[in-house]
Amino acid sequence: MSMVSIKRRQLAYKLGSKADTRQFVPFSKTTNGDHGRKVFIDAALAPLFASLIDPNSAKGVQTIMKIEQLRAIAGGVTSNSNVNTPFEYMENFVDLALYYQIHNGVAEAGNSAVPGVYITDITFAGKETRSPAGLYVSKFERGQTQTSAVTNDIATADIGTIESGRNLEAASRKASAIAGTDGWGVQNNFNLFYIPSMVINEMGLWMTPSHRSYRPQEVAQLLANTLVRTQESRPTSNPISWTIDSDGAKLLQLALENVSGILDKHQFKLVDPVADVVKIINALDRKGAKFDNSPVVYSGKNKRALASAALSLKAGSLNRHQPTLESTLRIQAAKSSLPCAQTSANRTNGNLDFLTSVKSLSGAILW
Repeated sequence: MSMVSIKRRQLAYKLGSKADTRQFVPFSKTTNGDHGRKVFIDAALAPLFASLIDPNSAKGVQTIMKIEQLRAIAGGVTSNSNVNTPFEYMENFVDLALYYQIHNGVAEAGNSAVPGVYITDITFAGKETRSPAGLYVSKFERGQTQTSAVTNDIATADIGTIESGRNLEAASRKASAIAGTDGWGVQNNFNLFYIPSMVINEMGLWMTPSHRSYRPQEVAQLLANTLVRTQESRPTSNPISWTIDSDGAKLLQLALENVSGILDKHQFKLVDPVADVVKIINALDRKGAKFDNSPVVYSGKNKRALASAALSLKAGSLNRHQPTLESTLRIQAAKSSLPCAQTSANRTNGNLDFLTSVKSLSGAILW
């Protein structure tokens, strides 16, 4: 049995006890027990939930409605029961896999849990992809774009992106939009460092479920290999321009820990980075990397990115070569409202439901 399974099982038996440090809140206003079982969720899952689905999108609304049905169908024929803890279940709801347990309110000394369904964990119910994480090249040949794996870890195009996606095709479509077209309207060639969604979700919030076939550290090493091999083979006069979006910055942060040499043949631009941006910029600066005219760009729509900027600036500051960028980061960080209240977690809070918190979430990043 893996350590993840052992810890999950231990927590399952602690629900409602003084040893349980989690805070469970009603999932939504419709799961407060007026109709069917009460449905609670660990409040600490709010950042992860917000990163996996948009509660205002059509698919997000569909997911939420299905989760709310747990008040009637929890533990039913569509669920998977845990062999070792028979009151714990796993069930897929659109793109999410939810772990929950059913507490029937058995009277026990020191147990404060009320009867209901308790959602204890969320993972991305991503479909397996046949394309592994790693470096790819996309070229326009004979009237169509061809994407193929790069076997020598060397990025040869002038444009590079780090993108995640359900599959290689989805990531390639996002990367092609960044690469753009030439003066004749033909798609520019580009290198793509592809991250399957199951990796980016682990990496972004450090989720490491035992059933995942990839690990962030392993994929980060692949990216480090790409940076080093490209540095060794590329002419100094023609650096590759990398654009890294959102959680991909976390992968770059990990990869830089495995790069000991200089990176002056690489140019970087971070878009809505969900990572320690100060640490990344300083590390790149020390390695002689080049930066885009706008090294870090915030759309203002990614609340986790704004939150990570605020946390990053609390932990450190940019070196003296980047005063303008630090000023920009502080302006963006000021737009984030970090949650600072901490409450006892072994009780349920009926005053604020989880869904309302997610919709107003300003971001909370755990490194």
